[in-house]
Amino acid sequence: MFEIGDIRLRAWEKKDLEKVHQWENDFSLMLYSRGKPHNMESYENIEERYEKERKNENRVHYIIELRESGEATGTAVIRLENWGSVRKGNLGTYLDKKYWNLGIGKVITLGLLEISFMFMNLDKCEAYSIEYNKRAHKVLEDCGFKKNGVMRKGAYVMGKKWDWYFFDILKEEYMEIRDSLIERILKDKKEEYLKNLRI
Repeated sequence: MFEIGDIRLRAWEKKDLEKVHQWENDFSLMLYSRGKPHNMESYENIEERYEKERKNENRVHYIIELRESGEATGTAVIRLENWGSVRKGNLGTYLDKKYWNLGIGKVITLGLLEISFMFMNLDKCEAYSIEYNKRAHKVLEDCGFKKNGVMRKGAYVMGKKWDWYFFDILKEEYMEIRDSLIERILKDKKEEYLKNLRI
């Protein structure tokens, strides 16, 4: 488990699949997280995907929990990829709607960046977000990502074609702003987090 701020990131377990099934069949949650609101995943499909992803060494899946209550609030993933000699992580996450607009997304993104750069020694992190998901764009940019590309008309949602935006951050860019990010996002939880990292 990895604890940061008010959340912890832990491994996906089979016991989580019912909750994941509920989230992945939520129209508005998938509208923003995947650009595929008409998703309708069966429990069997999610179970098959869980078994497949569990064996994939290039995928690191997390369930996001509130530390105080242990309640599962969403999922996150780091998709590992080597391009030549550059080690990359493509980050993805979604959050139960009742936790939207509470600042949890920034804590999750900070946690994924900490794992990626401080423990996995990745060279860069990337993320994609659909054009209309302005909340996600703000979270990524507030955590130091830069918008560096557009996949034009890459999704068809609600009778319209939308762009996908591409964001990335290099390890050296992250390290330059790491202290200020931790202070700004974690606030009074900063010292606890940093204390737990000391060897």
